[in-house]
Amino acid sequence: MSDNRPLNKTAIAEAVEKAPPVADVLRKLAGKVVRGVALPGSFTAKGIDYEAQRELERLFGTLGQRQPNGSFRIQLHEFLRDPAKWCEAVEYFGLGKGKDDEGDAEDVFARLKLLEPDLSQFIDKLSANEEVRRFLVTAENRKDWMHLFRSFVERFDGPECGLVTTLSQLGSDWFGDSKKLRSGGLRRQLAIIAATLADSPLDDERRALEGVLVVDNPYTSSVTFSAPVHLVLKDGEVLDYPCRYYVNRMATQLPLETVLELAEVKWAGKIRAVTTSENAAPFANMVRKGDACVYTGGYPCLAVKMFLHKLGATGSECIHEGDADLDGFRIASEVGKCIPLKRAVASDVLACAMPDAGRELTADQTRRAWSFLSSPQWKDFRFSDDVRRIVSRGRWIEQELFGAIFRRAKKEAAR
Repeated sequence: MSDNRPLNKTAIAEAVEKAPPVADVLRKLAGKVVRGVALPGSFTAKGIDYEAQRELERLFGTLGQRQPNGSFRIQLHEFLRDPAKWCEAVEYFGLGKGKDDEGDAEDVFARLKLLEPDLSQFIDKLSANEEVRRFLVTAENRKDWMHLFRSFVERFDGPECGLVTTLSQLGSDWFGDSKKLRSGGLRRQLAIIAATLADSPLDDERRALEGVLVVDNPYTSSVTFSAPVHLVLKDGEVLDYPCRYYVNRMATQLPLETVLELAEVKWAGKIRAVTTSENAAPFANMVRKGDACVYTGGYPCLAVKMFLHKLGATGSECIHEGDADLDGFRIASEVGKCIPLKRAVASDVLACAMPDAGRELTADQTRRAWSFLSSPQWKDFRFSDDVRRIVSRGRWIEQELFGAIFRRAKKEAAR
């Protein structure tokens, strides 16, 4: 055998070719594994000739016994009763797809753990997700969901992992229907799978999908900025129009499809610094003042993140300006993963704001903040102290108020 695993596909194929009755035995045992039935310490099979007996003994590494009625009995070592050892047998006999995809939700998870043993902990997380379990109530959904999961794993564990794609393309590739994943329950399930495997929160489908480089449309996802930069395309051509727009205090907008064609971004200014803005009105003010700035539009989309990565490669650093609330600081954190983040202006605002500045937190905002702070996933969050300060104040501050707060603080300090 070319593989030291006793039940690898090559070993099974060789045994079945020499003794066809072996296939019935292995298929029956693999079927038990797929259904979640524990394998016995020994089993008895009928219709086993001596050639098949020798092949089974070779596969299982033990000697069997002929019974008075002509049947054949053989033991299964403990390690062969581990469902994970039957992964290739299940695939060899095609038990993980097609008509065998019927059953309940537990059956789906059991098969997936068998077929993808390295992902068992993530499959367990998915099995505990109430949305997933509700989706798997019907047989058709179970079939689609299992195919979705395996297709996702195959793509993002293969050569296409680092390539941006669309929901339409995945729908066509995986289901032969470009509309299959563009909306509806299956799109939601894809987002849940993506967020679970990436160990990220699922509070925004778009962000979860873009985290694995999946977008709705590469022309509707874009980055808007005003900065002294030249764009270098993959073919070496250099475009300087963003720099001219910046000098004239205008903004440039690039769709994701264009960002993907950039080999690099070259900084053409004196000071290598840029401000990211969460909200549109403050961003417009920055453009009019001639500040180098990038609009995140709330949480940054994939086009914004990729552009910020390219800006970071120029040696530029970033200051983020956004609301002084939980989401504002989470946005600042995401920006900081793309480009070196010098500071978040919201932190400075909280340090000098009057107690009554801003708007009162709602009960839901307070619950979200405490839930966030108590989650082990965010124990190393850079702006945890700022979020605690917001909860302590019971108020959050919009980005549009920052200027007035700083002016007031400056007057108070001058008295």
